[in-house]
Parts: sequence; structure tokens; C-alpha cells
Amino acid sequence: MARVTVCLSVYNGAATIAKSLDSVFAQTYRDFDVLVLDDGSTDDSADIARRYDCQVVQIPNGGRGAALRRMVELATGEWIALIDCDDFWLPEKLEKQMNQIDASDVSLVHADCWYEYEDGRVVERDLDFRKAKNAFDHILPSNDILASSAVFRRDHMLEAGNFTHETLRCCDWYGWFVLAPGRKFEHLPEKLVRYSVLSTSLANAGYKFHKAQYDLLSNMILPRFNEIFGHLPADQAATYKKMLKQRSGIALSSMAKSLESQGDKKGARALHRQAIGLAPEVVRVWTRALRSYF
Repeated sequence: MARVTVCLSVYNGAATIAKSLDSVFAQTYRDFDVLVLDDGSTDDSADIARRYDCQVVQIPNGGRGAALRRMVELATGEWIALIDCDDFWLPEKLEKQMNQIDASDVSLVHADCWYEYEDGRVVERDLDFRKAKNAFDHILPSNDILASSAVFRRDHMLEAGNFTHETLRCCDWYGWFVLAPGRKFEHLPEKLVRYSVLSTSLANAGYKFHKAQYDLLSNMILPRFNEIFGHLPADQAATYKKMLKQRSGIALSSMAKSLESQGDKKGARALHRQAIGLAPEVVRVWTRALRSYF
């Protein structure tokens, strides 16, 4: 049984899945197997995946959250490494992360990347987590764990409750929230992933993406705040609660901005008022709100 299961979910990714799988099978670390979950594709994504030495499972389209949950259930490795069908790994990616895992008692390790845009732009991501006090500092005030760079303990994710089908966007962020309590996350400060930023990416879906952020934080995380953050000292817990509320307010503010661009000033102003209530300390929330009136 392989130590790592590489999990790739795909929905109509025939144009890129071969290059993504090529980068997996070019890894210098070899103790892995590969699980490809075809989430109801209508193209030949599954047929392309079957050309490789991997398990291919086809299911009706259920969305990204459901796919992540199912892959964790089906994986057999002690560790799971995620990769999206349009992202690509450097050859030493798994080797470097597994070396870090062997040297430290962690539940998750993630790394940096290059953001590669359709217009040819490349932006380097170099994050610094040296001052991180616990796992939540990797996912608040925003989610800094790139899914295609994450390697995490399968049994820990199952114990935590796993990803959920109730999320389409921000579904990996939900998983990190439930995995984090009482566990250790580490960052490997090297760029090991080429992350494709496409116009069709879920994270580029404007209003819908910001609404997903708001729904996740306000309707799924804050109601479970004591369960997720209750093990922390009161002052730390209070700091994270403030971050959650502020990020919810910023998401509402971004939703309002999207509505304004569509000509819905009344709807935008209602969201601006809610945003100020959640994030009164955030200058851009006030700035956006005031602009909607003048």
C-alpha cells in the first residue's frame, strides 16, 4: 500500500489533465498511488486519465466539495496530496514535503507557488509563516493554503469530519477549518506548484465566490465557533472571531461592489450596511459604502 494517495478531481478538464498527471508521475518521490475522480465530465477526461497508472472513479456531478469528500473516503494512503486538473507540480514537490513531514509532527504541510494567468503573466507567491502560533494562522484572515500544494493526514481529516458536499466554492477552506483544531500545520517556503488562474476558475467567479466566502464563514464556521476554536485561550479565540467577522464583512462588501457594477444600487447599499456592521474597522468597507452614495 502506497504511503501517499495523490487525489485529483476533474470536471471537463481534458485540455489539461494529461499535463497535470505527467507532473505527478514525474515526481522524484515514488511511494504514492493516484486516484482520479471524474465528477460527471462530459468530455474525455476519464479516458485520458485511464492512460495512466491510476484508479479512475466516475460519479454524477456533485461539485467540488462532494468530490473532495469522496476522494478522502476512497484514498488508501496514510497521507493525501491534492492536485487540481489544471495545476502542475515541480518534480521534487512530494519528496520535499514528505521529508518535512518525517521531521515534524504535523497534520498538514503546504507550499508556495507561481500564479500563471491566461494572458501569460506569472506572479510569484512567497508567504512567511514564521510567526504563526497555530494552524489557524494558515487560514485566517484568509485561506493561504493552496489546495494543490497541500499534503495532509487522511485519518486526521476523517476524524475531523471531512470535507462536505454542502460547499461548491471555498470547499478546501472548510476542510482546513475542521482539520485545524488541536493540530499542527506547517508551510514549506518553496515554490513547488504552478497554479493556473483561469477565467473559468471557481475562485474567479465574482459575486458567487464572495457569497460562498460569506456563507462559509457566517453560516458554517461562526455557528460552530466554540466547537472549532473553544480549545484556545480566550484572548486568541476572540482575535480569530474578530477575523471571521471582518472577513465576512469584506465578502459582503465585495458582493455589494459586484451588484453595483450590474446597476443594482439598492441591493448594493443593503449589503454595504451589513458589511459595516460586521467589519466597522476595515477602511475599504467604509470607502466602498460611501462611494455607493456619492
